[in-house]
Formats: sequence, structure tokens, C-alpha cells
Amino acid sequence: MTQHPEPAPDGQPGPEAAPPGVRAGDADRDATVARLQTAVGEGRIDLDEFGQRASAAYTAVTTAELDALLADLPAPASAVPAVGEVVGERVSGAISTVFGDVKLTATTSVPDRVSTVFGDVRIDLRGLRTAEEVVHLQLGTVFGDVEVIVSEGVATEIEGRTVFGDRKTQLAAVPRLAGTPRVVVRGWTVFGDLKLRSLAPGESASRWRGVLDRLAARRPPLPPPPPRP
Repeated sequence: MTQHPEPAPDGQPGPEAAPPGVRAGDADRDATVARLQTAVGEGRIDLDEFGQRASAAYTAVTTAELDALLADLPAPASAVPAVGEVVGERVSGAISTVFGDVKLTATTSVPDRVSTVFGDVRIDLRGLRTAEEVVHLQLGTVFGDVEVIVSEGVATEIEGRTVFGDRKTQLAAVPRLAGTPRVVVRGWTVFGDLKLRSLAPGESASRWRGVLDRLAARRPPLPPPPPRP
């Protein structure tokens, strides 16, 4: 005969009768890890704690377990829409991944927060059109480089930290272009570099392609072929 669990002495159902929690999905786990990545960039938790919490997130079974990993962290700030007449509206938001690079070419929009764990983050802002006076970007990765490319003549600065890497700034010494925003980048990485550079219009963002293009431009033209007999 099937035996039923005995009720608790106070008349309440025993622990076996507690309803199960809501099962967590992959999207819930990824969102939790993304919030933890942001917390690292904000200096709220260190890398050791990030690794522990991220591991727990990927093995969590219920959403309650995921909520417990974020209980001592503030909710992410809500996006503030751009104000004023714009040529291309800049949409605030966030992009986060764990495995892979994040490479974006901004034209009419660009996220204000981008992060990954195993990969590079590269944002090309040469095509961005906006009426904002200042564009803020928060970019981060653990194992990879953070790189921002702007047009020559755009006022730009980068701040942040890297543990096992360098900070590299290569901006052309040219007058500031009228009507362009100031770009402020806050970046962080552990095993990688923070890079900020400017390029001329049409110049390839690939370093090797840029070298090849400059060599081709310096190469003298080939002599005309001899006339055929």
C-alpha cells in the first residue's frame, strides 16, 4: 500500500509537499552570467567570485537558485532614450556572450554595454551618426582584447584596467571634426589589451590589410608591355 508523508506536528504539510521551483532555461542562465560580467566591470565582485557564481549559474536547476546569485547586486540601470533630433538614432542596450568575439560596425545604432568571456570585443564607430554630445561605452572581456576604432578628428578617451595586458592609444594628431561627439570608453580585460585608435575614411580596420594597402600605394606603376611584333 502506498504510504503518504506524515503532516508536520503543527498541522502544516511537511517539506516533501513544498511546490517545486520554476525550472531555469538556458536564456535565464545566460542572463545571470551577463549580469555577473557587468558586476565584474563595475568592481562589485572579483574574478574568483565571478568564476564561482558563473559555475553555479550554469548548474542551476531553478530560477530561485539564479536569483540567489544576484541577490546582493543592484538591478541593471534602465536605458535612457536619446534626446534631440538625430540623423541615426543611437539605441541603448547591452550585448553579452561567453564564447566568441563581438565585432560591431556602428552606423545608426550601437549598444552602450558589450561583454564576453572568451573572445575579443571590437567596436568600429567610424560610421556612427548621432546628435549626442557624448557617447559612453562600457566594454569588457576576460580572455581577449577590447578595441575601439573612431574616425580621425573625433575626440576620444579610454579608461579602465587590465591585469595581464597593455593600454594602447593611437589617435591621429588632426583638428577635431565639427559636430562629432566625444567618445568615452570604459574598458576592462584580464588577459588582453585595451586598444583605442583612429583611422582615415576608407582605411581598413585590419592591420595587415592596411599595411598591404599602403605598400600597394607606394609601389611604382608597372611599365607598359612591349608592343607585339
